[in-house]
Amino acid sequence: MATPEEIEAARALLEEAGAEVRIPDTSTLRRRQQREHNAIAVISRSGRAYRQENGRVYGEVSPEEQRQSDAGPWRANAAIRRDCLPITIAVGGTVERIWEVNGWYENGKKWSADLGPQLTNDDLDRDYPDFPYRIGDECPTRRGGAYRPEYY
Repeated sequence: MATPEEIEAARALLEEAGAEVRIPDTSTLRRRQQREHNAIAVISRSGRAYRQENGRVYGEVSPEEQRQSDAGPWRANAAIRRDCLPITIAVGGTVERIWEVNGWYENGKKWSADLGPQLTNDDLDRDYPDFPYRIGDECPTRRGGAYRPEYY
Protein backbone atom coordinates (compact mmCIF):
# COMPACT_ATOMS: atom_id res chain seq x y z
CA MET A 1 0.00 0.00 0.00
CA ALA A 2 1.26 3.46 -0.87
CA THR A 3 2.27 5.87 1.85
CA PRO A 4 0.24 9.06 2.40
CA GLU A 5 3.13 11.08 0.96
CA GLU A 6 3.20 8.98 -2.23
CA ILE A 7 -0.57 9.31 -2.62
CA GLU A 8 -0.40 13.07 -2.16
CA ALA A 9 2.43 13.38 -4.73
CA ALA A 10 0.47 11.31 -7.28
CA ARG A 11 -2.67 13.38 -6.64
CA ALA A 12 -0.73 16.64 -7.17
CA LEU A 13 0.70 15.35 -10.48
CA LEU A 14 -2.75 14.32 -11.72
CA GLU A 15 -4.27 17.69 -10.78
CA GLU A 16 -1.42 19.52 -12.56
CA ALA A 17 -2.25 17.47 -15.67
CA GLY A 18 -5.86 18.72 -15.45
CA ALA A 19 -7.48 15.59 -14.03
CA GLU A 20 -10.25 15.78 -11.45
CA VAL A 21 -9.06 13.89 -8.38
CA ARG A 22 -11.43 12.70 -5.70
CA ILE A 23 -10.10 11.50 -2.38
CA PRO A 24 -11.99 8.60 -0.74
CA ASP A 25 -13.57 9.15 2.65
CA THR A 26 -11.52 7.97 5.62
CA SER A 27 -14.10 5.23 6.34
CA THR A 28 -13.59 3.87 2.80
CA LEU A 29 -9.83 3.89 3.26
CA ARG A 30 -10.19 2.11 6.61
CA ARG A 31 -12.40 -0.62 5.05
CA ARG A 32 -9.89 -1.12 2.24
CA GLN A 33 -7.06 -1.47 4.73
CA GLN A 34 -9.04 -3.96 6.85
CA ARG A 35 -9.61 -6.17 3.79
CA GLU A 36 -5.83 -6.59 3.56
CA HIS A 37 -5.81 -8.32 6.96
CA ASN A 38 -7.42 -11.39 8.51
CA ALA A 39 -10.65 -10.69 10.37
CA ILE A 40 -11.42 -12.54 13.61
CA ALA A 41 -14.28 -12.43 16.10
CA VAL A 42 -13.35 -11.85 19.73
CA ILE A 43 -15.88 -12.27 22.52
CA SER A 44 -14.75 -10.64 25.74
CA ARG A 45 -16.94 -11.23 28.80
CA SER A 46 -16.90 -10.28 32.44
CA GLY A 47 -17.72 -13.80 33.61
CA ARG A 48 -21.40 -13.36 34.45
CA ALA A 49 -24.28 -15.41 33.01
CA TYR A 50 -27.53 -14.04 31.63
CA ARG A 51 -30.80 -15.67 30.65
CA GLN A 52 -33.42 -13.75 28.70
CA GLU A 53 -37.17 -14.32 29.02
CA ASN A 54 -37.19 -15.95 25.56
CA GLY A 55 -34.77 -18.62 26.82
CA ARG A 56 -31.63 -17.31 25.16
CA VAL A 57 -28.60 -17.71 27.36
CA TYR A 58 -25.40 -15.75 27.08
CA GLY A 59 -22.31 -15.03 29.07
CA GLU A 60 -20.55 -17.72 31.05
CA VAL A 61 -23.20 -20.38 31.55
CA SER A 62 -23.31 -24.11 32.25
CA PRO A 63 -20.95 -26.33 30.20
CA GLU A 64 -23.97 -27.78 28.35
CA GLU A 65 -25.13 -24.30 27.26
CA GLN A 66 -21.71 -22.69 26.73
CA ARG A 67 -21.30 -23.74 23.09
CA GLN A 68 -24.66 -22.15 22.20
CA SER A 69 -23.77 -18.99 24.11
CA ASP A 70 -20.37 -18.70 22.40
CA ALA A 71 -21.88 -19.26 18.93
CA GLY A 72 -23.99 -16.12 19.13
CA PRO A 73 -25.92 -14.42 17.67
CA TRP A 74 -23.42 -11.63 16.99
CA ARG A 75 -23.17 -8.64 14.66
CA ALA A 76 -20.52 -10.43 12.59
CA ASN A 77 -19.45 -8.30 9.64
CA ALA A 78 -18.84 -9.61 6.12
CA ALA A 79 -15.08 -10.00 6.65
CA ILE A 80 -15.61 -12.15 9.76
CA ARG A 81 -18.11 -14.34 7.92
CA ARG A 82 -15.92 -14.57 4.81
CA ASP A 83 -12.68 -15.53 6.59
CA CYS A 84 -14.23 -18.10 9.01
CA LEU A 85 -11.19 -17.96 11.29
CA PRO A 86 -11.41 -19.26 14.87
CA ILE A 87 -13.51 -17.33 17.37
CA THR A 88 -11.78 -16.24 20.58
CA ILE A 89 -13.65 -16.23 23.91
CA ALA A 90 -12.08 -14.25 26.76
CA VAL A 91 -13.44 -14.20 30.30
CA GLY A 92 -12.34 -11.65 32.87
CA GLY A 93 -9.47 -10.47 30.65
CA THR A 94 -8.01 -13.93 29.82
CA VAL A 95 -8.58 -16.13 26.76
CA GLU A 96 -10.54 -19.18 27.97
CA ARG A 97 -11.69 -20.86 24.74
CA ILE A 98 -10.96 -20.74 21.03
CA TRP A 99 -13.42 -22.47 18.71
CA GLU A 100 -12.94 -23.49 15.10
CA VAL A 101 -15.64 -21.90 12.90
CA ASN A 102 -17.17 -23.95 10.06
CA GLY A 103 -19.32 -21.08 8.81
CA TRP A 104 -21.90 -18.47 9.77
CA TYR A 105 -25.69 -18.49 9.40
CA GLU A 106 -28.24 -15.72 9.68
CA ASN A 107 -30.01 -15.58 13.01
CA GLY A 108 -32.59 -12.81 12.88
CA LYS A 109 -30.74 -9.57 12.20
CA LYS A 110 -27.49 -11.04 13.50
CA TRP A 111 -25.25 -14.03 12.70
CA SER A 112 -24.42 -17.20 14.61
CA ALA A 113 -21.28 -19.27 14.17
CA ASP A 114 -21.40 -22.94 13.21
CA LEU A 115 -18.76 -23.97 15.74
CA GLY A 116 -16.38 -26.82 15.16
CA PRO A 117 -14.16 -28.31 17.85
CA GLN A 118 -12.64 -26.30 20.65
CA LEU A 119 -8.97 -25.69 19.77
CA THR A 120 -5.96 -26.20 21.99
CA ASN A 121 -2.76 -24.16 21.81
CA ASP A 122 -1.14 -27.13 20.02
CA ASP A 123 -3.96 -27.08 17.43
CA LEU A 124 -3.44 -23.36 16.92
CA ASP A 125 0.34 -23.73 16.58
CA ARG A 126 -0.15 -26.44 13.97
CA ASP A 127 -3.12 -25.08 11.97
CA TYR A 128 -3.11 -21.31 12.63
CA PRO A 129 0.50 -20.41 13.54
CA ASP A 130 0.00 -16.66 13.02
CA PHE A 131 -3.30 -16.49 14.97
CA PRO A 132 -2.88 -13.66 17.52
CA TYR A 133 -4.34 -15.42 20.58
CA ARG A 134 -3.61 -18.56 22.60
CA ILE A 135 -5.45 -20.02 25.60
CA GLY A 136 -4.29 -18.10 28.67
CA ASP A 137 -3.35 -14.91 26.80
CA GLU A 138 -4.43 -11.53 28.10
CA CYS A 139 -7.49 -10.14 26.32
CA PRO A 140 -8.97 -7.15 28.16
CA THR A 141 -12.73 -6.86 28.52
CA ARG A 142 -14.03 -3.76 26.77
CA ARG A 143 -17.16 -1.78 27.51
CA GLY A 144 -20.03 -1.65 25.05
CA GLY A 145 -20.75 -5.31 24.47
CA ALA A 146 -18.96 -8.60 24.40
CA TYR A 147 -18.47 -8.90 20.63
CA ARG A 148 -15.75 -7.10 18.73
CA PRO A 149 -14.02 -7.74 15.42
CA GLU A 150 -10.23 -7.56 15.26
CA TYR A 151 -7.77 -7.62 12.37
CA TYR A 152 -4.27 -9.03 12.25
